[in-house]
Amino acid sequence: MSSFEATKKRLKNIHARMPEFPEDLMRVLRMTYHIQKRMKDLSNAALRKYELVDASYMVLAVLYGSDDETSTASTLGEACMEKPANLTRVCNDLESQGLISRGNRPGDRRCVMITLTDAGRELAAKVLPEVWATTTRAYDGYSPEEVKVLEALLKRQLDNLEALT
Repeated sequence: MSSFEATKKRLKNIHARMPEFPEDLMRVLRMTYHIQKRMKDLSNAALRKYELVDASYMVLAVLYGSDDETSTASTLGEACMEKPANLTRVCNDLESQGLISRGNRPGDRRCVMITLTDAGRELAAKVLPEVWATTTRAYDGYSPEEVKVLEALLKRQLDNLEALT
């Protein structure tokens, strides 16, 4: 039995009590939460041996993929979808491990720049393949065409959500 069956049953019960409840859309929404949770759990399991968690991994991965492996704190927070307080905590931890360094943008002391260190680069290069080897298993059996359709549908959903904010 799928771990999602109980959620489906609860949504069906809500719909029975409130016929206007958009059960199909809420089922898809709840499924995205379940998928995100399971993906994060898989990621964290792969990261545990490196004493990293999903948030710190995201900071390393975003920096690794950034021009000059450097980002402003605000851009990094947006890319990692982390609130400033949590990003500060994560960066404090990564900095204490010697994986990132922080400094001010030349000519603008208000702008904090975060840069991957050599140790951070080495760790990111080691960890990224381990995480994607596990997390991409969520797409086993998908054809390249199905992946493109899924990406287009999710992009449309993201566009709808961004238009609301």
